[in-house]
Parts: sequence; C-alpha cells; structure tokens
Amino acid sequence: MDFLSIILAALGIQRERASKASDRRIEAYRLVSEVSAEAAQAANMVATAMPGIMRRLQVLYPDQPEIPASCSTTLTTMFTQAKQLHEMAEGYKPTVEKGSNWADWELALRKLHEWRSTASLLRPQTETIIRRYEELLTQAELDWDEPLSPPQQPPRSERDRGWDAPPL
Repeated sequence: MDFLSIILAALGIQRERASKASDRRIEAYRLVSEVSAEAAQAANMVATAMPGIMRRLQVLYPDQPEIPASCSTTLTTMFTQAKQLHEMAEGYKPTVEKGSNWADWELALRKLHEWRSTASLLRPQTETIIRRYEELLTQAELDWDEPLSPPQQPPRSERDRGWDAPPL
C-alpha cells in the first residue's frame, strides 16, 4: 500500500507541475497579447491623426517647411516604434505557445509583467502627444492673422476719371 501511495503522490506532483507550467504559459501569452494590443492601438491612433495634423500644419506654415517636416518625423517615429513593438509581441506568441525556450518561467513572467506595465503607458502618452499637437494647431488657427474669407477689394476712388484720363 505504501508503494502505491508513493506512485500516486508522484503522479499528483507531476500533474500539479504540468498544471502550473500551463498556467504560467497562459499568463505569459495573455501578457504578450496585451502588449501587442496596446502597441497596435497606439499605432492606429498615430496613423489616424497624422494626415489631419500634417494638412493643418501645411496650411498654417506654407513658408516654413521645417515645421511640418519636424512634426512628420516625430509622428512617423512614434508610428514605427509602435509597429515594431507590436511585431515583437506577435513574434513572442509562438515562443510562449511552445514553452520550451524559457527555463525559468518565474523570471520570464516577471519580465513580461514589467514589459506590460511599460506598454500600458504607450497609449495614454501617444494620446497626450496627439492632443497637444491638435491644441497647438487650434490655437495657431485662432491667432492666424490672415482671414479665411476671400481678400477684400481695394477701395475705389470717389470720382471715376474715365478710361482715357491721364495718369496721376
């Protein structure tokens, strides 16, 4: 009877280990998926806002091409980095599914939690930057000296001198 209980206990321990490994793998996959979703949302926010911001900048500053170029560089960098992060997270998914590459799952989960907490700041910061650009553009549009209506005609002289009058 003792031998049978030892074997059953060993089987129970193995089953518990397998269950823990499965739980860790599920947790790791969830964290990687959340990072991927955050990065994709940030990239979509930039891609959606960029054309409108660039168009407004070109209208406001047609004689200063470095301003739209600088803004374009900033927004393009944000978009590229968000896409890179998304692709990196998507690349980790097969590794997590296989589960054989990481020997220490506790360390891997700790690192993934840190990565997730860092990635959770991506969307709010992206939203703040885009909102700030739009606020600055709105303020510049309100302060713009040039009227948006067609230019007014110069005032005419009181007396019409006729078509063949000598120059003044």
